[in-house]
Order: sequence, then C-alpha cells, then structure tokens
Amino acid sequence: MSTAKLAVKQTVSVVVPFEIPKQRISDLLCGAFEGGSNYWYQIVSQTKPPALEFRTDSEHIYTHLDYPLNEGGALMIGDLEEPERKPIRLALAQLKLGLERMAKDYPTHWADFINENDDSSTADVFLQLCLFGEVIYG
Repeated sequence: MSTAKLAVKQTVSVVVPFEIPKQRISDLLCGAFEGGSNYWYQIVSQTKPPALEFRTDSEHIYTHLDYPLNEGGALMIGDLEEPERKPIRLALAQLKLGLERMAKDYPTHWADFINENDDSSTADVFLQLCLFGEVIYG
C-alpha cells in the first residue's frame, strides 16, 4: 500500500446558463470598435442579415454593431498588426463563444461586464476572444 497522499481538489467547477441582453453585447462591440481595439482591427466587409430582429428601427441601425447580432449577419475583421492574417468572420456564434471564453478565462473582465463596469479594455479583450480565442494584443 502506497503512503503517497492523494491530492484533493478543493473547488467544484460548474457551468450555468446566463441570459445576456443583446444590447449589452452591442455595448461591448461599441467599446471595441470605437475605442479599445482601434489599434489592431479593421472592418473589411459586412454581410447584411436577412432580417433585423435586434434593433429594428431602420433610422438607428449601426451596421458594425447590429449586423453580427442578427442571425445571418456578419462582419469580416482584418488585422492591422498582422495584415497577412486572413480576415475573420464575426457573427452571433463568435460573439457567444467570446462571452463564454471571457467568463471562463478572464473572470475579472467578465465580472466588470456583468456588473456594467466594463471599459474599452474589457471590450478589446472580448473582441479578441471572439476572433482569436485568446488575447494576443495588449
């Protein structure tokens, strides 16, 4: 019989559903596109969604914020720091993954977002997580 001690994990990891209003995601995108990520991103092209379900008032559509939040809409994002990198599609699926990654891997930014204390740094982290799966700049 071995006398080696068994390591006992002192925490329990859980995943719970969390409802996030699309407006809050739009706020993060705004913080990234209009401030936090200006040093590395460029919008190469846009795909208009077949229907606008989020922010349907046509006088107040902001394509860079609204297209990726509607099914079928997307942006193609280029990288100014690495121009040889192929543009990456940003759509609703990538936004969801970015939020999940932020919650899991960047709990301080996640807490700031959830508590509506986010800033351009949080927004930049979010956009990088959506596109690259990790933070590579900043």
